[in-house]
Amino acid sequence: MLADTWRERLKGWRHLTKLDPDRPLDGRRREGVLRSGTDALIIGGTQGITMPGVRALLERVSGCGLPVAVEVSSPAALVLGADLYLVPFVLNAGDPYWLVGAHQLALRDLGDWRSEFWQAVVPEAYLVLNPDSAVARLTRAIAPLGAEEAEAYGRCAEGLFGAPVVYLEYSGKYGDPRLVARVGQALGRSRLFYGGGIDGPERAAEMAGLVDTVVVGNLAHEGEPRLLAETVAAVRSTAGRSTRCPMS
Repeated sequence: MLADTWRERLKGWRHLTKLDPDRPLDGRRREGVLRSGTDALIIGGTQGITMPGVRALLERVSGCGLPVAVEVSSPAALVLGADLYLVPFVLNAGDPYWLVGAHQLALRDLGDWRSEFWQAVVPEAYLVLNPDSAVARLTRAIAPLGAEEAEAYGRCAEGLFGAPVVYLEYSGKYGDPRLVARVGQALGRSRLFYGGGIDGPERAAEMAGLVDTVVVGNLAHEGEPRLLAETVAAVRSTAGRSTRCPMS
């Protein structure tokens, strides 16, 4: 069960920065991330996820004053010490392993972590929307999707599975605002995350107006630190989905 404290904190997160443990993050960019004003950090990725890599990145950013979440995209990402564990299941996966198989495998070996882990778990209902992405190939995602299909998946995530987070993952590609808006309009209690192709403040602001939380990844590793900070400012200056449709 998602702890009430984390449910409340999620409501206040408008901008998240995702750091990939398989990609370099030099000292200048690390400091840029920590000073950007982002609400929290996510450690996660698709390729090259290893327990030592996740642990090393977690140690580099722990104690920075920001909440740090680990996205458990593979059993190797289950590293003790994060504030929060985001556990994705891919709604449009063509391979059912990514709906429940990987999760069963990870939990089988969870052992003594059970109590601490479950107190900090947030399930994420993923929709993988870029058919050319690594995550789409890995999960054999049924993509692309039309807006009506995506909306129906969103309704399933909230109504059938009770997912606190629905995550629209375009993975490096900028998404279709009309599709994003339609999914957002269909959701009530679930929080809508968006990630993909946010390369500056203009796109950050556009998506921030349609969703609850914007996730920025590539800029943290490749862009100038000022650009990441500008996306934070753009998101904070834009009224989001929750402003129009408050979560109960």
